[in-house]
Amino acid sequence: MVFFRFARLGTTAILARILTELDFGLVTMAMAFILAFQALRDIGFGPAFVQRKGLDEDEERLFASTMFWVVVALNAVMFLFGWFMAPHAASYFPELPGLSPILRGVFALLLIEALSTTPTAILQKRLEFGLIATGEMVGIVLHAVLSIAFAWMGFGAWSIIIGTLGSRLAQTLLIVKLAGWRPLFLFDWAAARQLFGFGRYLWGNSLLQASNKVVDKMVVGRLLNGSTLGVYGNAYNLCTTTSKPIFSIILRVTFPALAKIQDDPAAMRKAVVAAVSNVALVTVPISVGLAVTAEDFVTVVYGAKWVTMAPIVQVLAFYGIVMSLASITSPVLMALGRVKQLFHFALFGQLLMVALFAALGQFGAMGIAVGLVAASTVAETLAFLYAARCLGLPARQAASPILRVGIAGLFMGAAVAGAQAGIGDVPSWLRLLVSVAVGVVSYGAAQLATNRSRFMESVAGFRSVLAAR
Repeated sequence: MVFFRFARLGTTAILARILTELDFGLVTMAMAFILAFQALRDIGFGPAFVQRKGLDEDEERLFASTMFWVVVALNAVMFLFGWFMAPHAASYFPELPGLSPILRGVFALLLIEALSTTPTAILQKRLEFGLIATGEMVGIVLHAVLSIAFAWMGFGAWSIIIGTLGSRLAQTLLIVKLAGWRPLFLFDWAAARQLFGFGRYLWGNSLLQASNKVVDKMVVGRLLNGSTLGVYGNAYNLCTTTSKPIFSIILRVTFPALAKIQDDPAAMRKAVVAAVSNVALVTVPISVGLAVTAEDFVTVVYGAKWVTMAPIVQVLAFYGIVMSLASITSPVLMALGRVKQLFHFALFGQLLMVALFAALGQFGAMGIAVGLVAASTVAETLAFLYAARCLGLPARQAASPILRVGIAGLFMGAAVAGAQAGIGDVPSWLRLLVSVAVGVVSYGAAQLATNRSRFMESVAGFRSVLAAR
């Protein structure tokens, strides 16, 4: 699954050599709008359905059908609202010509994904993650094929939109088929109220998390220009390439698993420590390595015209670490039923981020990047420590895997920086190749020397997560 996720990076790299910065700016803004709407698409019903225990077969069918009809109706209303709102929203961003029709096109995602919410929740409740991953893999491959093909034919920003819509439709149809579920003409207000009772704070939390990922793009698009937004958007996507698949895997696997053992605190503590180790093992070295090699990486992968991304990448690389580790907090608090507190932490992070944007916006895209990383780090650290306390897990024990991996990551970063200085003026591709080799060797050596047992356990645990069915 992670391999296919990283295939998105390859797709973006190819598209970056065909499309312009403005094309990516248009797509970044359109995706920012749809992300905000997608946060509302299931009003928390999906996680509420997964978390609910003790349903017999008839009750499960009733709850699933109720969820389906509510989600479809809500998404249809949001699609119509988005369609008529698009021209007015686009007028707020004069530096992004042609945004209105692209916004209307991307809002079709709401109709497509409304059909997949219920079958996906059913597969999660069954712990059949391999089937979900199969659908995602098909979508990723099709997205690459469609986007690149239409870009070569000169469709500009629309090539990415067409690729996204086509791949999501195919993924949705496959998920529906794999789940073996069809909606019934059943609806129960009591079931809807019960799902909403648990899901309403998750809904609010999802909206705040989406806002956290949207406001920075809105500020850049409004205060700067379309090309700068394209550069910022690509830097953001690059730096979250590691965190997105990890967040997806951990949330989908850990939350249902923790929900099943929510009455066994000892088992939950053990599972959380293992999850933290698995996440840190992957995201810390990749993010640190990306920060150290940013200029060479951008030049080699995206092309010289994107070199202005490098300083932004160096800052946002650490956002990837923060969000990956934050992927532990949400499933823990959700499984414990502490969704109200999860919402409050998200609200605090959002308010802090807006304040920092106001203070640092004068420094352009770099100021926005710093504000995003700082606000997220503070809010997510507090939320993680609270989740650990709820589990009865000492802060030192919860943070130990992160600190151990962090030390190895710093050693790796120093080794890579030293190697870069030592080889002098060589082509970017050669310096990047040497940097990667030195990084892999130094990180592995540091882990084996200082954290061998946990390192081997984390490798085994991560493999089991990837292979989960």
